[in-house]
Amino acid sequence: MAISDKPVNRRAAMPPNPDVGELFVRRFNVVSIYVVILVLLAAAIVWSGIKTAEGVQQYHQDYKTLQDMKKQERKLQVEHQRLLIEQQTFSATPQIASRAVAELGMFSPTLKDKLIIQPGAAVAVAPVLEDDGTDAAAANETDFFEADANAAEAGR
Repeated sequence: MAISDKPVNRRAAMPPNPDVGELFVRRFNVVSIYVVILVLLAAAIVWSGIKTAEGVQQYHQDYKTLQDMKKQERKLQVEHQRLLIEQQTFSATPQIASRAVAELGMFSPTLKDKLIIQPGAAVAVAPVLEDDGTDAAAANETDFFEADANAAEAGR
């Protein structure tokens, strides 16, 4: 072989009693930094996956709630339209008047059909018609007391 100052065997170049701790420190110091970084990346990936799954689950729940509310809104709109039609049908004054006359036999009362009830009076008093066709109650209230007294005497 060639003449040199270096020994041929590499093992012979190492110190005779190397410390095991120093070997691990030299060999695994760089590797442990990579392991820590990989563990942190793996944890971040798992965490982002969990958060994504939670977000998707929340989205599905919110979407279902939205669909239920849309169904309820459609039902309420139909009910509102039905009530508007019913309100328009029954609020027409001529239709109400014709139904009252036809179905219930109602009519507009004449002066003879009207009775005025006075508080504290024992008998209902019919209004006294004057010659011009106006109601005497509007003209003078004392006529009612006189008519009340006459009606009370006639009823005895």
